[in-house]
Amino acid sequence: MFKGHPKELWILALTELCERFVFWGIGNLLVLFLIEYYHFDNVKATGVYGVFSGCAAFLPLIGGYIADRWNYHSPMILGTLVNALGCFMLSVGHQTLLYPALVIIALGYGIFTPSILTVLGNSYKDKPHLRDAGFTIYYASINIGVFLAMASLGSIANYISWNAAFVTAGIVQLIGLCPLFWYLHKHKVSHSTLRKHRESHAPLNHIDRDRLKVIGVFCLISVLFWIAYSQAFSSMEVFSHDFMNKVIGGHSIPEGVFLSTESLFLIFLAPALASLYRKLGNKDPSPSIKTALSFLFMAGCFLIMVLACLNIPASATTASVHWGYLVFSFFLMAIGEMLLAPVGLSMISRLAPARYTAGLIGAWYVSVGLAFFLGGKLAGLMASVGGLFHFFAIFVLMSAIPALFMFLFSKKITKLSHSHIKEDPVEPL
Repeated sequence: MFKGHPKELWILALTELCERFVFWGIGNLLVLFLIEYYHFDNVKATGVYGVFSGCAAFLPLIGGYIADRWNYHSPMILGTLVNALGCFMLSVGHQTLLYPALVIIALGYGIFTPSILTVLGNSYKDKPHLRDAGFTIYYASINIGVFLAMASLGSIANYISWNAAFVTAGIVQLIGLCPLFWYLHKHKVSHSTLRKHRESHAPLNHIDRDRLKVIGVFCLISVLFWIAYSQAFSSMEVFSHDFMNKVIGGHSIPEGVFLSTESLFLIFLAPALASLYRKLGNKDPSPSIKTALSFLFMAGCFLIMVLACLNIPASATTASVHWGYLVFSFFLMAIGEMLLAPVGLSMISRLAPARYTAGLIGAWYVSVGLAFFLGGKLAGLMASVGGLFHFFAIFVLMSAIPALFMFLFSKKITKLSHSHIKEDPVEPL
């Protein structure tokens, strides 16, 4: 499963693990933090989450633009330092610093993300058959970071304080500089190739234009997936807080543990899927088929949530639903995420014209950002659509319809990808 992958994968994965520990650890616990620490109501808390996550995912477009014209290494260092600063600002605990700190963390994420994914994609130029598997393994590192953050930061906040949780996040982010500096030293970075890409003004050919259309389709349709996915950290988080029985074996379990299960499932799914992709070889389903399947699993996720809410009256403000519904929903969501996110990033890094790679990775995150913003707005409607049953049913339909679309047009999309054409050789970054 791990044989043949470039050595850069493991160093970059460790760096990404620390960055995502901070960004998603704070982002995924943000609603709970705002409710418990600042006593925001559910609508205000989910609204702030939507704005934060939306801004964070729009900013990689700017980060990618900068990286394609500067280099792909300095932004990683800068983004790490900016993230750490935002964590320490949050740890102060003054509401006047809340919004500036969230903006700073979003900025650090936006600067960091396109560059590291561009470097990773370039390391597979000579190993295209391992690209999807490599991005899947890499995506596991992201979710190891998220799982550790959700389990540890949530527990630190519960047993010590939110302030201590944010200090911990800042320290972990600074630790992430260690593998990054080691990578930069080990590879004796040369900027000549990067400069060559930036200064190239060759017009796009018909293959480039077709591939850009494919990237556009994936970015647009993924908006619907991420709107549904974002509910895991807004409406589903509110569900766990107000409507779920959190007692197991007579012990009350911190909410962060339940909310971390989706990331835990992702960690176990990643090696299994990476191994499967490698074994399938030329029989590996196309990205469009994998995307269609991802939407089906997301529809299943919210169907379970609909069933969980069958006996909750529309006017209810509390309930005691078994925790198994939420955990099983997260399991199905995790399968859907693994079939969409790493495969989409792998596809963009392969199809994008070299001098626009980071910018187009940023465009992918714009679609994520738009989705999280809209998802945050939708989460605020939990109490106004006739009950939780009807609310979660919205996302069943939102996921099932795109699945049908991708199945119907998968052959056309694959043809426009020109997947049979080999990538141009590029010097190591």
